[in-house]
Amino acid sequence: MKRVAVIGCGAIADSFHLPALTAALGASGQVVLVDPDEGRARALAAAHGVSETARSHEDVMAGLDGAIIASPHHTHAPIATSLIEAGVPVLCEKPLGTTVDEVEKLRDLAAAKGVTLAVNQTRRFIPAAQEIGRILASGELGWPVTVKANEGDKFDWPAATPSMFGARSGGRGLLLDIGAHVFDLMVSWFGSELEVTEYQDDSFGGSEASLFAGLQGARCTIDIRLSWLAKQRNEYVFTGPEGTARWGVYDLDTVTLEDPGGRRTTRRLPSPRAYTDLAPLVLDDFFSAVAEQRDPVAGAGAVLPSMRLMEACYERRSRFDLPWHTFRMEAPRVG
Repeated sequence: MKRVAVIGCGAIADSFHLPALTAALGASGQVVLVDPDEGRARALAAAHGVSETARSHEDVMAGLDGAIIASPHHTHAPIATSLIEAGVPVLCEKPLGTTVDEVEKLRDLAAAKGVTLAVNQTRRFIPAAQEIGRILASGELGWPVTVKANEGDKFDWPAATPSMFGARSGGRGLLLDIGAHVFDLMVSWFGSELEVTEYQDDSFGGSEASLFAGLQGARCTIDIRLSWLAKQRNEYVFTGPEGTARWGVYDLDTVTLEDPGGRRTTRRLPSPRAYTDLAPLVLDDFFSAVAEQRDPVAGAGAVLPSMRLMEACYERRSRFDLPWHTFRMEAPRVG
């Protein structure tokens, strides 16, 4: 690839995609930064040594070898559709769409056009997460397995477009954001036959900021607790009759195992030093998928099962019991 557009000039483009992309393309390549906020695009271009900017991807599609979509969630599907129609390979930030229908249409369009469509499900590239997959596949913990996934911190992502949640997302928030990573991992570990058994969140019509989801598979039971409001344990615990595995979300290279007798061992894996060091792996998979005309690690078809689970959650949405929001109005006194 020689000419690649990055569409959306927010934090993820700045810290994750651009350092890896400029290094991969080298002096002979060209990056185009696209954002309706021209000032933001120019500032990011100056910071990364990029010479070309534009307000719309439609202004630069001619001659593109690929595009990275890093814009707000609700824009992913329409922008990806436009690029695929023009024959441009796409690497899109998660979620690929805000509904199952959007993702299915993109899958079918990319297949019909013969265009690569990849989704940045970064956690599939984390060595510790891959090791969890191997542990489960080998039956090392025995079956059935129960999973407790607790994840969250106070929301402080420096979003360039805060309105990406709320009304523009159809009242969808935490589940479509962090949940897209979590549910995708669950599908990659346990398969696409998972079903939703329970879902609650704290939404009063806007974006949810705290949630609980229960999932069930043929040989697993999964409880997921996510929050944007306070720091959680940020740990996944897998328990089977033959032992327990623990993975901390921020541990790229470490999985802890405990046998039924309580003896613990730690597995350390070769790993990037920081989360942003995963970007070259994501980018290399995308470039290779285009060059070799193969499926990327996370294509539209691969993320559909997790998208279906999230949509099923929203369809059965109920609110947490929030007693501090419940009060009784006393009837006014007469006389």
